[in-house]
Amino acid sequence: MEISVFVDEIDRYDPARAIALAAEWGVSHVELRQLAGGRFPAVEDDELEAFHARVRDAGLGISGVSPGFFKGPLEDPRIDEHLRESLPRACEWALRLGTDRMSCFAFERTAAPRPPAAVVDRLGQMADIAAREGCRLALENEAVCWGATGAEAASLIRQVGEDRISLCWDPGNSARAGTRSPYPAEYADLKELITHVHVKNFNPDTGGWSLAESGLVDWPGQLDALCAHGYSGFVVVETHLDISPDAFEVADHGFKGLAANSLRNLEYIRSCLGVPGRDNK
Repeated sequence: MEISVFVDEIDRYDPARAIALAAEWGVSHVELRQLAGGRFPAVEDDELEAFHARVRDAGLGISGVSPGFFKGPLEDPRIDEHLRESLPRACEWALRLGTDRMSCFAFERTAAPRPPAAVVDRLGQMADIAAREGCRLALENEAVCWGATGAEAASLIRQVGEDRISLCWDPGNSARAGTRSPYPAEYADLKELITHVHVKNFNPDTGGWSLAESGLVDWPGQLDALCAHGYSGFVVVETHLDISPDAFEVADHGFKGLAANSLRNLEYIRSCLGVPGRDNK
């Protein structure tokens, strides 16, 4: 198991600073979602080239890319264009960046009691195009989309076919969607589908994101279970928390808020896994 951090969960506006901090923190990989010019891959080639050079110069790798396909309505008239142009572009750049891992979503949730059949059809199209272009697609469970919980996402994956698409498991998103026990209850039925993991936590009492150490998700138990099951992919810190709940900040570097919370989550995950931190590698 390897640990990564989303670049824009360290600094949302300055990827160069985020990459430098990630290297200073001793991680081996970062995950790409947002750059200064927009969300990957909807930015200019020059910006992607510059990002790649910074990552490479820092001695880091890319754990995966999160282009945000398809978080909007199923009826969006641009979907065919995205499938024809944007998805292949994302795959091309992912491979150039050194990864074949790509996450996606299962379209905006509506008031319907269950996902329309077209959701499964579109996911299958996405998975097949990604495979044709050399990438592996993982469906991320997301509270505002179909496949909000782990159980719902697993159902969609099994309908599409486990050989075509896997699960980007986000217990924090599942907690936000209303699951009371992402681990161990949900995990038991979906562990075979997991190829990527996002780390954040959610506090149902406040209705907001929390530090990994303090929300509903039992991260020590979840990480132990992943290890016991032989999971060898990435766990990616995706903090989502701008304000330090207890005024924690890293005084020796002078940063706080999102960056400090991401470092705190990183060190917490390391402690759960028994991995040495940045000061005692």
